[in-house]
Amino acid sequence: MKNEQHISAETLRTLPLFSELTIQQSKRIISTGKTVHYIKKEIIFAQGDAYKGFYILLDGSVKIYKISFEGKESILHLIKPFESFGDVQLFEGGAYPVNSQVIIDSTLVFIPQKEFVQLIKNNSTICFNMLVGFAKRMHRLTRKVEELSTKDVANRFARYLLEEIKIAGTAKLPEPFIRLNISKNNIASYLGTITDTLSRLLKKLQNEKIIRVAGKSIFILDLNKLKDLAR
Repeated sequence: MKNEQHISAETLRTLPLFSELTIQQSKRIISTGKTVHYIKKEIIFAQGDAYKGFYILLDGSVKIYKISFEGKESILHLIKPFESFGDVQLFEGGAYPVNSQVIIDSTLVFIPQKEFVQLIKNNSTICFNMLVGFAKRMHRLTRKVEELSTKDVANRFARYLLEEIKIAGTAKLPEPFIRLNISKNNIASYLGTITDTLSRLLKKLQNEKIIRVAGKSIFILDLNKLKDLAR
């Protein structure tokens, strides 16, 4: 664990939860945090663990998931760099309602609940601005639930690819592409399906000349068709 800061106030404000804060308010929140490092497959917190605070991913990949009574894993979120998680219980405390595990070696900023709550208790403006941020976060979660209930797997996967291409910054290349740093099993769980279904879909999209798979990279051969599939 290190105490040096690896996140700027400007970057913090790109997160929905903190998007309405001023630069100065963001700096005060960052000052309460600590940089922490986790290795691949390490558990950050487990469902039922006493709540201690929330996290911001700086580098790597983290999955948020639940385990059913039958032992089946369902991935709720795949956290990407500069996204926050573990903030649902921020004001209630209690226990973490989900599990979180590092997919690849990752660096995070941990914001302890005690120090954070004390900060916003002494600053009503920060508290109000964060309520707006929470509303934005809820909107995103509601949209995810709607997609899982109304869209088919091909549509959800097409949207996933487009989002990842945007993050990778390859959208304007002749063949936009992404490199997968997580397993097909994790992607399938995130999309609300099983690995076999995802494998069949990948083969189908390749046969239709929409994508090309090379090792851990997926290249987009027909971006327009992929966008149509995502609608």
